[in-house]
Amino acid sequence: MSSRRTFIAQIGAGAAASLLDADELRAGTFSATQSGWDTSWLDRLATAQFRVVFNASDISDGAAMNYASTFFGDFHEAHGTTDAQTRPVIVFRRNGTPMAFNDAMWEKYAIGADAKITDAGAPARRNVFWKPRAGASDQYGTMIETLNRRGLISLVCNVATENIGRRFAGQLGRPVEDVQKDLKANLVPGAILVPSGIYGLIRAQNAGCAYMPGT
Repeated sequence: MSSRRTFIAQIGAGAAASLLDADELRAGTFSATQSGWDTSWLDRLATAQFRVVFNASDISDGAAMNYASTFFGDFHEAHGTTDAQTRPVIVFRRNGTPMAFNDAMWEKYAIGADAKITDAGAPARRNVFWKPRAGASDQYGTMIETLNRRGLISLVCNVATENIGRRFAGQLGRPVEDVQKDLKANLVPGAILVPSGIYGLIRAQNAGCAYMPGT
C-alpha cells in the first residue's frame, strides 16, 4: 500500500511539472523585442569567451550556484582565465524560482517554511542563497551576491513567478495581481525577469552557452 501511495504521488508531481512546462512553452512564443523584455544580458554574454547556462529548476540546496562557482574556478585553473572571460547564466525556474526573490519576499510570504528551507534551525525568514548571515563569510563563493560580483547573469522565469504569486495570493486571500507584482518588483539585485525559463535556456544557448543541469 505504501508503494502504491508513493507511485500515485509521483504521478501527481509529474503531471504538475508537465503543466508548468506547458505554461512556459506558451509564454516562450511571445516576442521579447515587441513586448519590451530586458535582453541586455545578451550583450554581457557576448563579451565572454567561455559561457554556460545552468537550469535551476529546483532549489537542491543551491546546487546551481555551487556549479557556477566551480565553473569559474576550474576554467581559471585549467586555462588561466579571468572572471571577465567566463560568464555563467543561471535560469531560476519552476521550483527553483524562490531563490531569486529578495529577503523581504522570503519574510513576507514565509518562503522558507513553504520550501522547507531552514536557517539556524528554524524556517528561513531571509533568502539564504543570496548572501551569508550577518557576520558570516561566503567561504566557498557560492552565494548569488558573490557570484554577481564575478559576472553571474541571473534570469528569472516570469511564468513560475506568476504561478507562485497566484498560490501565495490564494493562501493569504489577497488579489493575485498584487502579489505577482510584488514578487516581480522584489527580485534579488541584478536578476532579470524573462518571459519564461524555457525562453531563457534557449536564448542563452543561442548565444553560445553550453547547457548544464542546475539541480
